[in-house]
Amino acid sequence: MNKITLAAVLTTTLLASAASAATPAQKGFITGTVVNEKGQPLPGVEIDVDNTLSYDSSLVTYTDAQGRYKVDVRKLPFTFQVYAKLKIKYGDTTVKVELVPNNPDAVAGVAGGVRDFVLKPKPVTSEDPYGNLACVFVERGIGEYDVDTAQVQVTLTPVGKLADGSAGTARTFKLLPSGSGPVIPNIMWGTYKVTATLNGKPLEIRRRTSPNTFQWSTSFTGGFVRDYNINQPNMYLEVRLPGSGN
Repeated sequence: MNKITLAAVLTTTLLASAASAATPAQKGFITGTVVNEKGQPLPGVEIDVDNTLSYDSSLVTYTDAQGRYKVDVRKLPFTFQVYAKLKIKYGDTTVKVELVPNNPDAVAGVAGGVRDFVLKPKPVTSEDPYGNLACVFVERGIGEYDVDTAQVQVTLTPVGKLADGSAGTARTFKLLPSGSGPVIPNIMWGTYKVTATLNGKPLEIRRRTSPNTFQWSTSFTGGFVRDYNINQPNMYLEVRLPGSGN
């Protein structure tokens, strides 16, 4: 084994050891560390330790400056489900984002256990196609029967910092089906320039409202709103073939 390979193995081993030591198991306590996708600790995250046998009997605490938390369950012979929620400020709105656990299993009281969390997009499923961040809903304009949303691709380019403080990157998505219409899930709140194509050809796009006062254009630049009586701010858009309609 050469020196470079040996150094890489040693570095990986040390990092793995540091990660495992970040949240040591302590008998009788539920402990954990909450970080973002870069591994940076997240302070002030709400930790909800929910007694699975009794409704609305949660133990609530918050992560410290190192993103760590600790809950005493030495005298509580129950089973607990652990949740982590981060408050993100977006405009005049505060959104609670459910973080993703490294281990979603319940924890036994008295014994305790470790439950770490990461701020990242929650995997979407057919049962839950919306994830844990904002959604961008895209429908075809009225009468646009030649627009097959299954073939539409949407590009989101961040304009300025996003709500989590990151710069973000331009990304292109296919629309996923959902009970509320074609959707792009798991988008961090912020301002975006949005463009759309159908089989590689540009579409016109605008924000969807009722009545609609937004003009059709080759792109839409804007943010997320609480339309349609939804508590979480989402983005609602519609697309059409260029020059069609009014």
